[in-house]
Amino acid sequence: MKRYIPFFLNTLIAILILQGCLMGETEQEKRIRKDDEAIESYLQEHNIHAELSSSGVHYEVLEENSQGKQIKADHVAGILYTMKRLDGKSVESHDDRQHPLRFSYSRNALIPAGLNYEIGRMKAGETVRFYIPSYQAFNNYNHDNLFPPYTNFIMEVELVEVKTEEEVYEQEVDSIQSFIKYNGIEAESYPNGLYYVEVEEGSGAAPKGNSLVKFHFTRKYLDGTVIESTEEGDPVQEYLNSNRLVRGLEEGIKLMKEGGKAELIMPSKMAFGKSIQVIPQQVREDWVKEDQINPLVKPYSPVIYEVELLSVN
Repeated sequence: MKRYIPFFLNTLIAILILQGCLMGETEQEKRIRKDDEAIESYLQEHNIHAELSSSGVHYEVLEENSQGKQIKADHVAGILYTMKRLDGKSVESHDDRQHPLRFSYSRNALIPAGLNYEIGRMKAGETVRFYIPSYQAFNNYNHDNLFPPYTNFIMEVELVEVKTEEEVYEQEVDSIQSFIKYNGIEAESYPNGLYYVEVEEGSGAAPKGNSLVKFHFTRKYLDGTVIESTEEGDPVQEYLNSNRLVRGLEEGIKLMKEGGKAELIMPSKMAFGKSIQVIPQQVREDWVKEDQINPLVKPYSPVIYEVELLSVN
């Protein structure tokens, strides 16, 4: 004869099973559950319909463009975005349509990871809002007043361009040439993309082969923002052809003489190339200092080196 279990007993069994599951959760599993519950609660509270991806990121399509170019591996994506915390506090935005934030669409090329995973579903001209849990963002990392540990984020992203690296390089060259023309700079150009500006002619030896060179430098973006500079009394000392200097800097130093000063203007392929993109951008400097990423220079950025060649041996 079939036996029936009373309803209250079924309920009790279910509660005990659930408690057992919860007691067996790892800290990471607890974090994932809490993040997912927080985002789902937010969506329900605001009556938002968003799809859940396998990565744990929810996404809400705000503007479609079926005719837009599909982003593919090793394409360069350019985006505009707003980033805020789930509690509504603004974190960062980038709305410069002439200079979108660029990154290579490839594995581990974009932080937060949740955005890196999901942006591949977009086409140029589309806007998507992503709800990114902390376990797909920054976990227990916090940054000053921007966000505390275990923060869930909302990112509204517009994919404004999808280009090949060659197309981006051509655009960088155009930017450099416009910069030179606008500032009335007399520069010698080279087929490799380097622009050389002699500021002060040196009178000493010229570097050769594997010369040991000692020099000071200041590295800047085209808009004049200083990225990094050597300190007085602490110059760089390196052997040429050791693969320890970026190509444009090394090629530029080879054109100088000891005691000389020069400006070296170069596209990203002569400098730091694709690198890793980090959002919010203010996190980048901290993570470079902590050796989490390298370099400090943002992806696909032409740079200027101001160089003083102190000695050649």
